[in-house]
Order: sequence, then C-alpha cells, then structure tokens
Amino acid sequence: MSENLRDAIGVILEAGFQIESDAFKTLVELGREDSLRPLVDELLRVAGSVEPRPLFISSDLVLMAAEKLELTAGKVAEVETSLGAGRRFAEEHESRLEVVFDPTGKLGTTGVFDDFLRYFRSRFEKMSGLFRQRIDTRSAGKISDALASGANGRGRFVCMVVEKREKGNRIFLTVDDYDEEATVLVNDSNPALWQTARRVARDQVLFLETRKSSGRLLVAENIVLPEIPDHRPGRASEEVYAVLISDVHVGSKVFLEDSFKRVVGWLRGEVGDPNQREIADRVKYVMIGGDLVDGIGVYPRQEVDLKVPDIYEQYRLAAKFVGEVPEYMEVVLIPGNHDAVRQALPQPMIPRDFAGPVYDSRRIVSLGDPSEVRLEGVDFLLFHGTSLMDLISSVPGFDYRRPVEVMEYQLRARHLAPEYGKNTPIGPEVEDWLVVERVPDVFISGHVHVPGSGVYRGTTIVNCGAWQGQTDYQKRMGLVPQPGLLPVINLQSLQVRMIDFRSE
Repeated sequence: MSENLRDAIGVILEAGFQIESDAFKTLVELGREDSLRPLVDELLRVAGSVEPRPLFISSDLVLMAAEKLELTAGKVAEVETSLGAGRRFAEEHESRLEVVFDPTGKLGTTGVFDDFLRYFRSRFEKMSGLFRQRIDTRSAGKISDALASGANGRGRFVCMVVEKREKGNRIFLTVDDYDEEATVLVNDSNPALWQTARRVARDQVLFLETRKSSGRLLVAENIVLPEIPDHRPGRASEEVYAVLISDVHVGSKVFLEDSFKRVVGWLRGEVGDPNQREIADRVKYVMIGGDLVDGIGVYPRQEVDLKVPDIYEQYRLAAKFVGEVPEYMEVVLIPGNHDAVRQALPQPMIPRDFAGPVYDSRRIVSLGDPSEVRLEGVDFLLFHGTSLMDLISSVPGFDYRRPVEVMEYQLRARHLAPEYGKNTPIGPEVEDWLVVERVPDVFISGHVHVPGSGVYRGTTIVNCGAWQGQTDYQKRMGLVPQPGLLPVINLQSLQVRMIDFRSE
C-alpha cells in the first residue's frame, strides 16, 4: 500500500467511516496519485450527505464521488487485435432473460370521463394496497373518521392529493379518499414534515396522520410516502454485464456518431484497454432505454436540429448500428418520447411500420415504456424518463444535473409520473401501469441526457445519459448534456462503471 493510499484510508477512518473491501478496490482503481485526495474529499462529502448516515463506505459511494469528479473507468483506446481469436465468455454463457411486464397489448382508452375515473381509482387502490403491506400504515381509517373525531382528535388515513396551495409558511392540501374530502394544513413548526409536504405533488397518494382542528380542517402530524422497503437485491451467479444505453438520437445533427461507433466496436472486442476488453468479453445484455432516433416534430423548430429529416431513414440508419452488436448478446429496446410511437404513457413497443429495419437487423426484444425484465435473477425496471422534467420543474431542490435524486423520489412515491396533467401526457388506461408495484433491483432511466448512478434501499439507480450533443433547443432551455459516458453494470456485484467514449 502506497503512502498516499494509506493516508487516504486514514482520513476516511478519522471521519468515522469503515470501508468495505469492494470500496477499497474501487478506490485503488480510480484514485491515481494526483486525484486520490480530491476523490477522498468528495467521497466524504457524498457519504456525509446520505440519510441515514452510513457506517460503511461502499463501492457505490466511491463511484458516485468519482462521477462527480469525472474520474471514470478510463477513456477507450484503440487496440490492434480483437477478441475474435477465441470464443468470448458471454458467447458461451446461456441467456437468462425473462420479460416480467410489458404494457404492449394492454393499452387502449377512449378518453371519456369514465376512463379517467377508472384510472384514478386504479391508482388509489394499488397505492392503498402498498400501504396495507406496511406495519406502520396497515391500520388506516377514513377521512370521515378523522373529521368526526372531535376537537384535537387523531386520524390515520390513505388519501389522494386533489389540490395543493402554499401561502407563506403554510401548505394546504385538499385530499380525497373517494368517500370524503378534507383540507389538511402543514406548517413549518416541524421542518422535516414541512420539507416532505413541499415535495408532495398533486395526484400523489399518501398516508396521513392528523389532528382535528376547527370545522373541516385537519392539521398534519405525519406524512408517509408509499416508499420501497429496504431489500436484498437479486444477483447473478457469475460475473456477467449489462450495457445501459439511452437517448442515441440517430438523425440529429449533433448525434455523436464516432463515439457511438466506438461503443459498438468495444462490444465487438475491437477497441479498449485490457480491463475494458475483459468487461466487453462478459457483456451479455444491451439495454436501449428509448429515443433511439431523434424523431420528427417532437419540439418547436426541431427541423433546424435534424441532419436526417425522414423518420424512416432515421430508423434505417439506427439499424446499421444495432445490427453490428454481436448476435449472442440480448438487445432489449423500449421507446422514448422521440420514437415513432404514441406520446402518452405508458407507450407500446415501437411498431414495425417504422422500426422494421431495426427488427430485421438482428434479434430484438422490443417492449413498451415502462417495462420490467429479469436478467440473471436481477429485476430491472426500464423507464425512458419523460416525466423526470415534470418533477424537476415542480419539486423544490431537484435538478436535471442530479437525475438519481429525482429517480429516488419516484421510488419513494412508488409512481413514475405522480402528477397528472403536466407536460408528460398520460393515457387514462383501465389500470395505472405507472405505479411501481414490484420493487426493482435495478431502476434505469434516461431522457435528461446526464448519466449518474446510486443506490437506494437496495435498488441500484442508473440514468443512462445520452449520445447527442447540445442542440439549439437545449441551449434555449439552459440544458447542458453530458453525452458519451456508457454505464455498464456487473450483474453479480451490481457495481456500475462509467466508460468514457467521448474521444479516441
């Protein structure tokens, strides 16, 4: 152990943390002599911001700190020889892919009033079922019980937020449980409760503990989100990798074609240093999380950002890239808001009428958005992430540059698009398929063009970033993407690495 590394470990221990063996290995791999101390400083800052404060430094925390300092697994280098001389590990490994849920074929709404009524009842009933699974919220009553409890009487009930109003240091929530409606007051005398209420969106389903005030006014004493439970995630029995890609945007003037070609070359074993080629040797799954192409007419004046203004030609060009992925790898594709499919969530698979060349290029597991798959015993929730910008624009403290925080809140709310009627269109289906009923081991998303990863209650969260530079539209919106970084997840350890494909 070098003196610098010994000093770095000493700083971590003095700060009151223990360090796991995997975290130590990651620290050794990423912390070069000139970057080790900045990495440790950032690591302690990240660990100190986690609630509850961890006792042990994990490899995920080290990777989070490294990403903030842009210390990735290294830039990909060209190599003279490929791995084609022998059969690769993943080529011999039998695929273990199972589709758990796909909305394709389940969708269809006329948009009449009864459809909306059924949709919101489905959301409420599913969320109520989640609360009944918890010991602390199992004994829920009704809003009517709370209103009838008398002065200072206590109430406990599940409700949906119909309206939210902020006035100075007070928040008023109009809530409903389909039998009764009430107004709930939240004031800032309890800072934690106040902060929770500030993040609550209209149409969210909550568990409230209240005290009866005058008239029909209830005062909140506790707000409980549906939450995901802390759990032990599934893991693969062997070291096998999944590559996580999103927002390729083929057809855009600023599509990073050279960088994406290097990704395909790396998958084929044609580029990369020895460590990177060893990872590529074990890649069995390639997940494409939407916006494979840039589409047509998705946002105002998109035509000035397009290199290929024909949607069919965009998919033909995309097929050339997808077709180059080694045949033994499983490719899973879901749509995004730029793909040629209905815009309302949930979305069905991209139809063959548009993406036929992609489907003809190789075997594709094409699913809708969102979908759930199981890889090697690891449960994945796949979501393009269209609703992320709605949450970022309406919830205090959220920022598109920190997408993992927003995705964590989606897990806490147990819903992928909590507020109905914002910029994200949502179809009033018979069931609300956007409720997170099953707890995922890995939750992946894209859309905001900023990669990141983290862990929440046993669920690994990954935003896949993008392969498109900054468009004129993004400049006008003040959005600065971070394209060209590829998240790769080890299905045995669930460790996420970011491989840099931005330059040769």
